[in-house]
Amino acid sequence: MKVKPRNTALVVASFLTGILTSKKLHEQDIPDPGNPLFFVGTWNYRADDSDRIHTIEIRPNLDLFIDSHQVRVKVESWDKYTITFLDNYGYHIRIRANEQRPISIYDETDNETYPILISNYKITKNPKTD
Repeated sequence: MKVKPRNTALVVASFLTGILTSKKLHEQDIPDPGNPLFFVGTWNYRADDSDRIHTIEIRPNLDLFIDSHQVRVKVESWDKYTITFLDNYGYHIRIRANEQRPISIYDETDNETYPILISNYKITKNPKTD
């Protein structure tokens, strides 16, 4: 069976289109760092005073949860690399990021900064709502 050059060209063009489209879709999965929704997701960090791993979640409406408990906060400020929450007691929780993802959590109540554990990082696409 002989393959016509036209059919070969069509298969190659289709293959290349699939690769380029796949890369473009992957880039769209990561929100623009200039948008506060860049910080939406669920991450883990380890507090220095214990071996326990804590979970922090920021939902699309910018609600904040720590270890599955909602923390009443308001967004005090945000920019390309930082979002700062102010809790009901007047303490700040600050999430810092690089170009790809959030990298650390500052908790003013403990005056500590905790690195986000990279292996447990994930973007929450469809978070559950309470």
